[in-house]
Parts: sequence; C-alpha cells; structure tokens
Amino acid sequence: MSDPDLSVCIVTYERSDFMVRCLRSLAEHVGDDVQVIVVDASATADDRAAVAAFPAVTYLHRPGLAGWMTRSRNEALLHARGGVISFLDDDVVISSGWRSGLTGAFGSEPRPDAVAGRTRNLLPGEETYDLPIGRLRDDGTLTAGFASLPSGIIDVDHGIGANMSFRREVLARLGGFRDDYPGTAMREDTDIFLRIKRIGGRTVFAPDAVVDHLPAPHVKGRRFDTRYKLYGRRNHMVLLARYAGLRAPLLRRWIGADLRAIRDAGGLRRRIERLGVSVLGIAWGAGAAIRQAGLAPLPAERSGPEAERIRAALRR
Repeated sequence: MSDPDLSVCIVTYERSDFMVRCLRSLAEHVGDDVQVIVVDASATADDRAAVAAFPAVTYLHRPGLAGWMTRSRNEALLHARGGVISFLDDDVVISSGWRSGLTGAFGSEPRPDAVAGRTRNLLPGEETYDLPIGRLRDDGTLTAGFASLPSGIIDVDHGIGANMSFRREVLARLGGFRDDYPGTAMREDTDIFLRIKRIGGRTVFAPDAVVDHLPAPHVKGRRFDTRYKLYGRRNHMVLLARYAGLRAPLLRRWIGADLRAIRDAGGLRRRIERLGVSVLGIAWGAGAAIRQAGLAPLPAERSGPEAERIRAALRR
C-alpha cells in the first residue's frame, strides 16, 4: 500500500468522549486514504472506542507521556507516513471542507511549509478580527484571530495548535517539536511556527480549512485560572528568549508591557494577583531560558538523540 498524502494526528488525555467525537468527524469527512493516528496518554487504554469511531485508526496508548503534549506529538511523528502531517486537538470536529481547504492552501504560491487552519469557537462576531491575524508584534505579544474569516489565504507568523499542518520535510529538518513546555503546554504550538519563520519558511492561515472547537474541560484546573496564567507567562518568556535571545529588545518590551498592564486589572485584589503571576512567571521563565539556552537564541533545528530519531523516521 502506498503512503497516504495526509496523516492526521490527535493527542488526547483522559477525554475519550471528545476523542471519539473528533474521530467520527474524520470518518465522515475525509477519505480512507488518510492516515489517522491517536496518541492517548490516559491511564487506561480506550482503543475499542477509537477503532469503532475510525476503523483504520493507528491507536497508540502511551500513559508515560501524560502531562507532556509535545512529547505525544513527537510520538505521533514516529508513525506518520503522510507528506503533509496535521495535528488536531481532541475537542475539535472538522468541517466537510477541511481537507480540500488544506490541499488548496498547500498548493498556493509561494509554497508554504505550514498551514494554520481556521478554528471556529461558534461565538458571535468572531468572523471579524481588527488586528493582523497570527503575528508576532514588535512588543513581543502575539495576535490571534484564528476564528476570523478573511477573504482568502494570508501569510502569518504563527498558528493555533488545535488545527495546524506541516510539510513532512520541514518537521524532519526541525527535528520535531520542542517537548519542554510544561503545565498547560501553552506556546508549544507557537514555538514550532516561529522556528519555521527562523529558517525562512512560510506559514499561511487558511480560512477554508475549518474546524469547530467545542472545548473539553481541562483535566487539571480550569482554562484561564491562576495556574494557566502562571504557566502562560513562564512559557511565553521561554518562547521569546529562545526565538530572539534574553538580551533582545523584543523580550524587554514584552516584559515592560506585561508589567504595565497590571494597573489595568480591576480592583486592588486583581492587581496584586496579576503582579504575583507576572513576576513569578517571568522569573521562572528567565531561569528556564538561561538553563536551556543561555543569553543567545536557540537554533531552530533541534539536536540530540530524540531529534535524530524523529528525523530518521520522517526521512524514511
């Protein structure tokens, strides 16, 4: 059997019902020539439910990867056979036009290395976004807008992990995902897009490659709780330090902007909480960045045995 043009990878953890819902949408809307891989870090395997939803699924039960989303993504890369490798969150469902939208985006010129698909949240007014979509700004902040509906394919700096796709060869060159964004894993998706940008690659936002994001609850904590915000500051600090270096003006501007925003938090209690989260998160991120990269930016291409293992698998 020839290798499929597309591999779709789903990382899941203790959310079997959502995994099944995602797989059913794939069974409904993509052909059987697509390879579908599930990496399940749950304590108990649920391969029967996965196979019932998508009979040809490659189901990998990896409980040792619990808490490390990017390590699960890298595990999927060891098994992916497609020329294009997509990652979907387990709590999305794809639209009928998702695959054709993806194909059209990868067929655009200049040739893109990565495609960020549209991820609808089904909220009123989300089709309009007043800022440039998917950009790393001069103050170190990131714009979003991945639920919006521009008139066509546009160039971006980064995308959203719930619906992102890459050419096989660029993932091989990079050595897969950096797998040390802990906690909520926030910024692990941005990291790989900025590494593509560093090597001169092109990422586009494709509004026709659309999924609906129907959020599942977090296994630990809640979205946007204090833990989420703390990891967010830590991981954003690490992201910018790896991309530009700890001495970069970009990083200083982001720290300044984040600290100035404390005064905009409503009420004294909120400002004190925001101050604590910002100071702790920034200090934690600075320490991690110094240990991992020193003062200079990290090379975009990973090194080490795990990266070489991924390269070997993707170059087969």
